[in-house]
Amino acid sequence: MKLKYKSMIGGAAVLASVAASAIAMSVPAVADHHGHIVAAVNNDARPEQEVARDVNRKPTDVLLFAGVKPGMTVLDINSAAGYYTEILSHAVGDEGKVYAHNGAVYWAFMQKKAPARFEQRLKNVVPVNEDSESVNLPENSVDLVMSVLAYHDYFFNHEARKQPEDMNAVLTSIYNSLKPGGAFVVIDHQAEDGTGSEMGDKLHRINSEFVKEQVASVGFKVDSESDILANPEDNGTTSPFSPELRGKTDRYIIKFVK
Repeated sequence: MKLKYKSMIGGAAVLASVAASAIAMSVPAVADHHGHIVAAVNNDARPEQEVARDVNRKPTDVLLFAGVKPGMTVLDINSAAGYYTEILSHAVGDEGKVYAHNGAVYWAFMQKKAPARFEQRLKNVVPVNEDSESVNLPENSVDLVMSVLAYHDYFFNHEARKQPEDMNAVLTSIYNSLKPGGAFVVIDHQAEDGTGSEMGDKLHRINSEFVKEQVASVGFKVDSESDILANPEDNGTTSPFSPELRGKTDRYIIKFVK
C-alpha cells in the first residue's frame, strides 16, 4: 500500500511513499508496523457502526502515517465515543497504553454515554476527563498525541467552557507530555485561507495554516503532511455536518514533532 505525504524535514517539500521514506524505517520495520495496524483495524471486537465509517476515515493509512507501533503510549485528545481509541488500543497491544481524553466540553456530551468498552474490553485504555483542555499527564510520558477532528472545538463556545481556552497553556501541556521526538498529529476539516479561530465556533472547521502557526508557537516543528483525506470538491464554506459532506470533508493531516 502506498501512502503519499509531503515531508517538511530540512525545509524541502517532496512526495514519497512510507516504504521509501527517509524518515528512518527499514522495509521490514515498515511491513511489521503496517501489519499491526491492519490487524487492529480488522479486529472483530470493533463495533459495526464504527467499521462502516472506515471507508471515509481511512484509519489504516492514518495510523501508518502517524507511526503507531506496539508498546506505545498514545494520548487520544477529545476522543469522544472512542472510534480511534479502540483501534489504537488494539494497535499498541498489551504492552502499550491509550489515554482516552475528554475535556470539559466533550465530557459534557459524553458523560452520560461514556463507552463501557473501556472497562469491559479495552484494559489498556485509561479514561482522562479534564475540567479544561490542558493535559494533566507526567512530562515526557507519551509517544504520540492524536487530535482527530477536535482541534477546531477548542474554539467552540459552550456552557461547559467557563472562559476561552488559554491555547498557549493547552499546547504547552501537550508538548510537555510528549517524549523528546514524540509526535502530535492533527486532523481537521479545512477552512478557507486566511481564517482563524472564529471558524471553530462558526463552522466547526479550522484552517491548516492557522493550526501550524499556533502549534509551532510552543516549540513544535512540522514534520510532514498527508493529503489522504483531502477532498478538492469541498470548498471549506459548508458545515461538516451537512448531509452531502458528512464524512467526506476536505481534511488535512499534519504531524508535528517535539
